[in-house]
Amino acid sequence: MITLKINNVPTLFIKAFTALDVKIIMEFVREAATFYSGTSNRILFIDTPITAATVEAVEKLRFERFQVVFRDHHGIDGEPSNDREKQVVAATAKLHKLLGTDCHITVRRLHPACSTLVSVGEFEDAVAIIADPDADGLTAAMKAAGISYHGLDDDAAKLDGEPQSQVTGTPISQFLAKGMAVIPSYDSAKPKEREEAHQKLFTDWLQAVKGNTSALKRLEDRVVIYEQAVKVSKALAQTAVIIAPGVVLVDAVDKPLFDPGTLNALLENDPHCQIMVIKKSFGPIAVHYGIQYSLSVAKLYQNTVNLQDLVPEHAKSAPEVGIISNVSFLLHTSEDVWTEQVLPRLKNLVAKDAKP
Repeated sequence: MITLKINNVPTLFIKAFTALDVKIIMEFVREAATFYSGTSNRILFIDTPITAATVEAVEKLRFERFQVVFRDHHGIDGEPSNDREKQVVAATAKLHKLLGTDCHITVRRLHPACSTLVSVGEFEDAVAIIADPDADGLTAAMKAAGISYHGLDDDAAKLDGEPQSQVTGTPISQFLAKGMAVIPSYDSAKPKEREEAHQKLFTDWLQAVKGNTSALKRLEDRVVIYEQAVKVSKALAQTAVIIAPGVVLVDAVDKPLFDPGTLNALLENDPHCQIMVIKKSFGPIAVHYGIQYSLSVAKLYQNTVNLQDLVPEHAKSAPEVGIISNVSFLLHTSEDVWTEQVLPRLKNLVAKDAKP
């Protein structure tokens, strides 16, 4: 959870999955309303996961007489293919019923960045903004609140794209992408470290966009850390092993900080590489199980390989059960799920002579 004031609009960055998340949203909005001196009662949700908890928060806010506006690009493109997508479709229908024309849910294919769903300053009079705690959520929230720059929408699309494309935007957006890449992993011994670093990065980047030179210097310092992480990624790429036709694995457990975008880009240089697997000791699943396997599909094969086929159709997607599966080209699992479910299916999924 991150809280900022963007152009004087209180903004909460959070993923709503639990009852506690709903409580945090409600308390944040109530406090914002206490200090609000304008005439609007609007609350903007933008780039937030379409979950049952999100729907519950919207329902409760409407009950308390707030006007909720929902803008997002996580809608299901076509027919749902698994239980998670069916849940998204059901939650989308509920939001449309609750909000009517105040609900605009589209898909990434049409709107690769959520910033394209708002105009500059459209919600500068909002009581509060609720957004996803990633670069797409930040750029969308700041534009809605009235802070923008030339090329922001194009930058936001790259920032919300493949890891290797995230550092290809304008110089200012590269600072955000590189800073995000080197945020410390979650450490149970220092549970607040990651969240505090995340908040400082968002704060510095917003200030830098507005021309603050001290904030820009702190962003430049993070780039030095990022460049060292790139060097580690290049070394890790040399250790990749083939575990199935078209599938490569890199064991990054207990290795120094590396940049996933650089590592994936190097692995994808092999045109036969279809799926990349990174074994690591950090991440939301590793918090619960010690080890996390993160799979991603090479760009050439994203229309033909669906990683959601590697887990049971009705499997719950949550860190505590050892599976995170929200899109077809990314999958994260615990070691047990990897060994017992994913690896056996993986060997059947990728054909030896598959073509992109």
